Order: sequence, then structure tokens, then C-alpha cells
Amino acid sequence: MKNSKSISIIIIVILLVAVVYLFIQNGKLMARSAAPAAAGEEYAAKDKDVAPPMADDFMKPHLAPALTDAQKAELAAGAAPHAPATLTYDISGGSFFYAPNEISAVAGDTIKLVFNDVGGVHNITFDDPKIVTKTIKTGETDTIEFKAPKKGTYEFYCSVGKGYHRMMGQIGVLIVR
Repeated sequence: MKNSKSISIIIIVILLVAVVYLFIQNGKLMARSAAPAAAGEEYAAKDKDVAPPMADDFMKPHLAPALTDAQKAELAAGAAPHAPATLTYDISGGSFFYAPNEISAVAGDTIKLVFNDVGGVHNITFDDPKIVTKTIKTGETDTIEFKAPKKGTYEFYCSVGKGYHRMMGQIGVLIVR
């Protein structure tokens, strides 16, 4: 009887030591994973769709900047009746917006999209027809050119984050007349 009590006490002490050890190790792990990376620090993500930590909080929605006079002129040119032509649209993208987020064209127009990333990691994706810019970081630009498809409304969105950016409202439309 005395032997079984001693064994029980030893087992309880071993379990308590193991639990305390696990709590300490978990605390160290949590502190390590919660520490933000310094701006510009090397970031090795396993998933290419995960943005590196940045100095500003690009995971919170930001307001789209006001359209420039050049962007307003581009929008007016696309909206005005015209024979098929080449239209250029400068689109700024950030967390979680495009500016402008509505562009228009006539079927057969050549559309040149100049995508400027103003915050975070983003792209522009059309599903039908399948057109995608490069995924770029803050301060980078990518340009794509394509023919406007047949009459209709075509959504474009940011495919970064496996749908998260799109879900957060980073969407726009191309209206083809």
C-alpha cells in the first residue's frame, strides 16, 4: 500500500513537471511567433500568397486615394462613344481597394492597364477572359495589354491571400459596351 502511494506521488510530480515544461515552451514559441519582423527584413513564406510583414499595417482596409486628373481623363475617354481604340488606365491598388475600380471600353478596344501597387502585395485578376498582372509589392508597377472582350461586365479582383483580398472588397469592374 505504501509502495503504491509513493508511485502515485511520483507519477503526479512527473506530470506536474511535464505540464510546467510544456507551458514554458509554449510561451517561448508564442513570444517568438508574435514578434513582428523589422521592416525590410528577409521574409521566407512557404505560401507565395502571404504578404511579408511591413512597417504599416496593410492587413487593415485603407481608403482609396482620390483619382488624379490623368485617371479622370482616362475614365472619360473610355466612357465616351468611340471607334475601337487603345485605352490606357492607370490603376492604383492597395489594402483593399483599386482606384479607379470601374473602367469602361468598347468591344475590340486595346486596353493597357498600368497597375501601381501603393501598399502591400497585390495583383489584378480577370477570370473570363483569364488575364492576370504580376503579383507586386508596394512601389512596384506592372503593365498588361489585352483586347476588350464582347459586350458585358467583367469583374477584376486581387487574387492574393487565396480569396481574402477579394473578400475584403478589392474588386473592380470592366464594363464593355
